Amino acid sequence: MTEPTATTDRAGLLAFISAQQASPSTATTYLGDEPAGVEAELEGLDQPWLETARVLTTDAGLRGAALAEWDAEVGRAWVYGPWAAPGQFDAVGEPLLRAVAAQCPPEISEFEVSGDVANTSLAALAERLGWRPSKVNHAYEVAAVAVAHWPTVEGIRPATDADLPALATLHEAEFPKTYATTAQLLTRHTTLEAERDGRVVGYAAGQLQDDGSAYIDFMAVEDRYRGHGIARGLLGELARNLVVEGHTTKVHLTVDDDRAPAIALYESLGMRRAISLRGYWGSLS
Repeated sequence: MTEPTATTDRAGLLAFISAQQASPSTATTYLGDEPAGVEAELEGLDQPWLETARVLTTDAGLRGAALAEWDAEVGRAWVYGPWAAPGQFDAVGEPLLRAVAAQCPPEISEFEVSGDVANTSLAALAERLGWRPSKVNHAYEVAAVAVAHWPTVEGIRPATDADLPALATLHEAEFPKTYATTAQLLTRHTTLEAERDGRVVGYAAGQLQDDGSAYIDFMAVEDRYRGHGIARGLLGELARNLVVEGHTTKVHLTVDDDRAPAIALYESLGMRRAISLRGYWGSLS
């Protein structure tokens, strides 16, 4: 088999990726399943997606493709794909993954892929590489018009630099080794915090996706303050802010399978489960 190569066929590669994204068994969960949304999300990556893309081809067309995005501050890269033509994944998956990983700067020590639980080929590749699987996560969504009726609570305001120590305590305990640092909650996200008794006891952070949807990335409330409606208030206020800012039609979030109270909260607010997914991460020798 020849080595993966770069490509300048933007239209052909975009069509191939969009076709793969249409099925949970071949899609990456870093992108949506609508062609227009896929293109918008690719255009919004930190690195130019066509430059990081690597492909394998035959006379009949594309056998497979993958691309990457990375964050040197976090030390992690996210591999989009690998995507493969029917019956080709076992042959092309690992070479494509290694080819896109080879482009990453030396600060990158960890790589991550993610797929629907139906994407068994991706799971098998991660297992062969010795990568760690995440818990199963469920992606929930709701129409933006619904969040206007979500609860409000007192004591919620935008987070500031002065809140960083308190945010770090909450964020790093609830989401260790996640994809965003505490500092990035203020520079890359819309972040709200909840105050009680003069101190920060909870926060929620989200952002507008490149496809125009709103995404709730993180939320945490101190144990002793749970059960008092703070999470509902944070979620409602953040969702409304994002909807107004982006004129979006949907709000999304993901939650671990074992977080029954959180799942009950989201479903009580009218959110519906869209997909179930799992991430895998590790290093490449």
